Amino acid sequence: MLSDFKYIFTWWLSLFFLSFLSLPLIFLLFKKFWDKGYIFAKTCSIFILSYFLLVLGIFKITTFTLPCIYFIITIYAAINFYLFIKNKLYFKSLFKKHWRIFLFEEILFFLILMLWSYVRGFAPDIEGLEKFMDWGFVNSALRSQYFPPADMWYAGQSINYYYFGHLVFAFLTKFSGIASAITYNLSIATVCGLTFVSGFSLTSNLIYSTLKKPIFRLYFVGGLLSAFLLTFGGNLHLIYKISKTMIEEKQNLQSASASYWYPDATRFIGFDPDTTDKTIHEFPMYSFVVADLHGHMNDIPLVIFFMAFLFVSLTSISNLKSYFFLPAGFLLSLAYMTNAWDFAVYGLLFAIASFLVTKKFWPTIFSGLLTIAFWFLFTLPFSLNFTPMAEGLELSDARSPLYQLFVLYGGFWLISLPFISYFFKNFRSKKILSTDYFVLAILITATILIIIPEIFYIKDIYVFDYRRANTMFKLVYQAFIMYSLIAGYIFIRLRHSFAYRFLFSLVFIFHLSYSYFATKSYYGLKEYKSLWGLKFLEISYPDNLAAINWLNNNISGQPHIVEAVGDSYTTFNQISMATGLPTIEGWIVHEWLWRGGYDAPAARQNEVEIIYTSVDSREVKSILDKYQIKYIIVGAKEYEKYPDLDPDKFDLVDAKVVFESGQTRIYQLP
Repeated sequence: MLSDFKYIFTWWLSLFFLSFLSLPLIFLLFKKFWDKGYIFAKTCSIFILSYFLLVLGIFKITTFTLPCIYFIITIYAAINFYLFIKNKLYFKSLFKKHWRIFLFEEILFFLILMLWSYVRGFAPDIEGLEKFMDWGFVNSALRSQYFPPADMWYAGQSINYYYFGHLVFAFLTKFSGIASAITYNLSIATVCGLTFVSGFSLTSNLIYSTLKKPIFRLYFVGGLLSAFLLTFGGNLHLIYKISKTMIEEKQNLQSASASYWYPDATRFIGFDPDTTDKTIHEFPMYSFVVADLHGHMNDIPLVIFFMAFLFVSLTSISNLKSYFFLPAGFLLSLAYMTNAWDFAVYGLLFAIASFLVTKKFWPTIFSGLLTIAFWFLFTLPFSLNFTPMAEGLELSDARSPLYQLFVLYGGFWLISLPFISYFFKNFRSKKILSTDYFVLAILITATILIIIPEIFYIKDIYVFDYRRANTMFKLVYQAFIMYSLIAGYIFIRLRHSFAYRFLFSLVFIFHLSYSYFATKSYYGLKEYKSLWGLKFLEISYPDNLAAINWLNNNISGQPHIVEAVGDSYTTFNQISMATGLPTIEGWIVHEWLWRGGYDAPAARQNEVEIIYTSVDSREVKSILDKYQIKYIIVGAKEYEKYPDLDPDKFDLVDAKVVFESGQTRIYQLP
C-alpha cells in the first residue's frame, strides 16, 4: 500500500487543484448551503473541463494534448478568478468563517479515496465483466488527437456509446501523469469518494434548510446516514436469503451467512428456475465492488450535483430561478453523454420537483421545454457522431412479484411511508416546508422508476428472457440513489418517534451488512497486491503484455491493428483494449449492440478469420488494405481462435516482424 500512496496522493492533488478552480462558481451557486457546496467543485471542474475538451476536439479547434489541456484550464481559471475578484470580500469572509468545514469534507473525501483504493488493491485486475470495454474507451481517448474517440473494436469508426464519463477519467489520467493501468482503479475509488461526500453534502443541506437555527449534529448525522446507505448500502436480500436458507435447509446463522452469494442481490427478480423474465437491479455498492468503470456508475457524482443544483434553484429567492433552465439543460446534457437514461430520469425529477415546489403548472412546462432545448443544444456536438441504439418501446408481458420488489426496496419503503403520512397529516400547516415538497418529488420519482418496467420497457438486442433487464437496471439504479439521499432527511424529520428510530436503525443495519459480505467475497482482503491492473496478463499472457508495452512505448497516434475476434466478456481483444489501437473487430456482441445490427460486425469477423487462415495472399492483402492495417498481432489468443494459423504466411504480404516475445509477434505492414 505504501508504494501506491504516491499515486493516490498525486491523483488527489490533481483533483484538489482542479476543484479549487471552480470554488468561486460553486460558492456563488450554493450560498444557502451550510458547507457552500464545497465538494461539488470537484464534480463541476472535471465535467466542465472535459466538456470543453470534447467540444473543441470534435470541431478540431484544439487537440487532446497537455498544452491544450493547460490552455483550457487557464481560460477556465481566468473566468473563476474574475468571479472571485468581483466578489472578493464575500469569498474572503467565506474562507475565514468556513475553512474548517471545507477541510473536513476534503479529508473525508481523501479518506474514502484511500479506503477504496486500498480495497481495490486486493483485486486490481482490469479483467471480467465490462472492464475490457471501459478501459479500452479510456485508452482510445488517451490516444485521440481529436474527438470522438476511435472505437478500439471497430477500426475506422468512432465509439458509438456514451463515453463522456470515460473521457473525464482519460482527462484526469493525462493531467495527473499516472499510467492508465493504475488510474483505472483510482477512478473507481474517486467515484466512490465523490458519491459519499456529495451524498453527505446534499442530504445534510436538505436538513439544514428546515432548521430554524443551525443544529450541527442533526444535519451532520442525517448527512452521514444517507451517505452510508447510498455508497455502502444494499437491500433486504441478504436478510431474506439467510433467513430462508436457515429455515429451509436448517443451517445455522454462520453457515447460512458463509454461503451467501452477493451478486444475487442484483439478480433476484426472475431468476427462479421456471421463469423467462430475468432482470437486473444493481446499486452503487455493487458497482464499486465489481469495479466496472461504466456509465451508470460514472454519472453518480454528476446526478447528485444536478439534484443539489435543482434544489437550490427551486428554493432560492434570487434571480437564478428565472433562468436556471440553461444550466439545468447543460447538466442534463452531461448526464446524457455519460449515461443516456439519466437524461430522462432526471428530466422527470426536474418536472415533478418544479411543479411540487413552485406549484405552478405552466411555468413548469415552459421551463421544461427550454431545458430540453438547451439540453439538445449542448448535446449536439456529441449527437452529431452518435446513433441511438434503442429499437422501440414494448409493453411488459411480465410482472415482478410484489414480495421480490419488497425484498429489494422494502427497506426504503418502510422508512419513507411514515414521511408520506406525516406530509399529508400536516399538509395544510406551516410544518410542511418547500424542502418537504422537494423530498416528496424525489420519493415520487424513485417510485415511478420502479413501476415503469412493470408497464413497458425499451427493446434492445437482449434475448427474450432478458427483455426488460436493461430498462429495469437503468431505472431502479437511480431509484436506489434517490431513496438513499432522502433517507437521512426523513430520519431527522421524524426523529422524535422512538418507534421510527428503531425501525430506521434495523433497515440501516440490514442494508449496510451487504457491504461486508460483498467486499469480503470479491476481494478476500488477505493479500494486498497493488493498484496496477495488468497482473493477470503478466501471469497468464506475459508475451502479450510485453507486446502491449512495446506498442504503448513505441507507437504514437492510432494506426489500425488486427487481432483475433472474441466473444464478449472474454480475454480476447486484450491488445486493442490495453493500447487503444483500433482492431478490425472486437467483442462481437458489444459491437452488435453499438452498431444496431449483427450483419456488419459478423462480416468483419469473417474477414479477420480470412486474414489469419486464408492462403490466398491477394485476398488477405485486400482486406488489410481495406481497413488500413499497420500491424498484425499473432499471439496466444490468435492461436487459440485459429489453431491452423501459420504466421509465416504474412511474409507474402510484405509484413516484417518488429516485435517478438515467446510465441507473440507483431508484424508491421509497409
